[in-house]
Amino acid sequence: MFSPDTRFKPSVTPFEKTVSIGTNKITLRIFKPDTVKAVILQIYGGGWCLGTAAFDDPLNHLKARTCQVAVVGVNYRLAPEFPFPACVEDCRLAAKWLIANAQAEFGTTNIFISGYSAGAHLAALTTLYIRDSLHAIGNVKGVTLEYGCFDLSGTPSFRQASDSTLVLTRKDLDEDMQLVFPGWSPEQLRNPQFSPLYANLSNLPPALFTVGTADFLLDDTYFMEARWRNAGNRTFLAVYPDCPHGFTLMPTLMAECANRTIREWIISNIERMSSTNTFK
Repeated sequence: MFSPDTRFKPSVTPFEKTVSIGTNKITLRIFKPDTVKAVILQIYGGGWCLGTAAFDDPLNHLKARTCQVAVVGVNYRLAPEFPFPACVEDCRLAAKWLIANAQAEFGTTNIFISGYSAGAHLAALTTLYIRDSLHAIGNVKGVTLEYGCFDLSGTPSFRQASDSTLVLTRKDLDEDMQLVFPGWSPEQLRNPQFSPLYANLSNLPPALFTVGTADFLLDDTYFMEARWRNAGNRTFLAVYPDCPHGFTLMPTLMAECANRTIREWIISNIERMSSTNTFK
């Protein structure tokens, strides 16, 4: 696979832009290199209750430089101060703005949706929103989903997490779910509006799924990839041995390999769409 060399490419400085649609506003954190072949809508993770778009600056900077893409990070509202689904609404707002303004702002309508952990959950929901409400799924050329939570009611691997689980223990996971989804029933959590594993997944762009075998969300990725593929879409599944949740953010060789694969997958899809202009 193609391995881009970043040593002699210019640095890209991020800037923040507050955008409005009607009375709603959201602040985006943007990397915009000199050459833009596509735009990535990047949604960070943090259990729906932690983080900012700036946390992803190192990886977004590298994507912008090596893939020749603009990266638009979403500063969505966090629980519990802003109860779920405020974060979903903010990601939809960002997607709506990007679909309407990508050509004017970045010189292209080619879009990728990307996220990890809770951000992968939001990225999947945002992709479905673009298909169902914006009717612009043809603009989305690919989706990258890293160890997402796609069934809020809990897949087997999530339910089997224990106090010895790496990165987040059973206690951590239970506290996060109680903080973000207080009083929600299993039926509410499995609603396809919020758990994309149960949604109609037809007519979606190609997707790259990334997960480690030591991740408590391993089944979420396995199940979501299978459903995405069985719905007639192209998928790519990258599984990394013994890697825990959040491993792509860690300073390890396995993380470097996974992040390089994600960038190369984006580059290959940009090259493919220039000649085929189609999902398939």
